[in-house]
Amino acid sequence: MVLFLAGGQGFTRREGLRRIKERLEKEPGFSTVQYRPSRLRPRSVVADVDTEMFLGKEFPRQQATFEVTWRPRAGADVQRVQWADDAVSLGWHKDDDHEDLGTTHFQIETEEELVHEPGHLEAKAPLSFLETCLQRLPEKLDETGKS
Repeated sequence: MVLFLAGGQGFTRREGLRRIKERLEKEPGFSTVQYRPSRLRPRSVVADVDTEMFLGKEFPRQQATFEVTWRPRAGADVQRVQWADDAVSLGWHKDDDHEDLGTTHFQIETEEELVHEPGHLEAKAPLSFLETCLQRLPEKLDETGKS
């Protein structure tokens, strides 16, 4: 199935995930960027993250995992960008899980709680969605950095 996205460019799930992988390979601090579950049947792109290199400053948690999922669907695509480290899991999810919060919700989970709030992210193309999340991520991590 070919989808037509921003700028009239159409591409398949595999092509979309390939572009996401290529983008993450260029992000400072991201390494071991790979498809999950496999290169032949990609469903998401996962990377190991050196937190201090990514943020450009000291941070109490040094390693994290970053995962991007994109599933094209008729109507609205499912998109998820998720960060997980020793203390927190957080991310932006564009799916049907919390429709009362809008098309995209932000969730943060710690040992103590799980919070969902409106994501205020209307990007449709997978790379635009990813870029917005990468721009917002340092501020969200700063809010958790006191742990």
